[in-house]
Amino acid sequence: MKTKEHQNGKMGKTQFLHDLADETKPVDESRRSFAKSGLAVSGVLLTLASRPVLGCVCESPSGFLSGNVSVHGTPPTCSGRTPGYWGTHPEQWPSPYKAGTCTGGVKKCNHPENWTTAGATKFKDVFNCNNHGSIYTAYTMFQVVLSGGGGDPYQLGAHIVAALLNARKGWTPVLTEAQVINMFNEWDQNGYFEPTAGVHWDGEDIVEYLQTTMY
Repeated sequence: MKTKEHQNGKMGKTQFLHDLADETKPVDESRRSFAKSGLAVSGVLLTLASRPVLGCVCESPSGFLSGNVSVHGTPPTCSGRTPGYWGTHPEQWPSPYKAGTCTGGVKKCNHPENWTTAGATKFKDVFNCNNHGSIYTAYTMFQVVLSGGGGDPYQLGAHIVAALLNARKGWTPVLTEAQVINMFNEWDQNGYFEPTAGVHWDGEDIVEYLQTTMY
């Protein structure tokens, strides 16, 4: 985990818009092993190494940073789902968050442009998109989940949405909805999230942490 300040947190808005418009393959639902390589490099999430179906031991951001797994009682277990899961199970989205409606037929429902924005939860209505997060302003949360790499190479938006839905479901006892929203909003404002004083997580760091709460 890096402890550096993000030098240029703004991602390529033009590239992100282009990637959202392109036809992309479905997001892979499996997990990769915890590594430093980018999550998305060609508009498609990379295959991820699978996790146990019953969940995984997880920690809060500060606990993850220190590597301090509690020895008092049973460690918390997270059973959060990946962006790939939420991208292929729109009917499972917990209220009040809504994926919207697919208008392109079953075979085209993995493409962001084939989902209506009417009735869908807009990303900007939940998260701040004033600075570094401005590339997400025009899209629904579901469209962000379906988007590829390019301007968002680590899929921060997709993982933040997945983390929010997981928290709403009660699948991540170490993260609440408010904490997930604050994590993104702090990154939007500063280009980094500070899990503890003096430690800066950029988008890649945030994604790597969130992946430890998912399987």
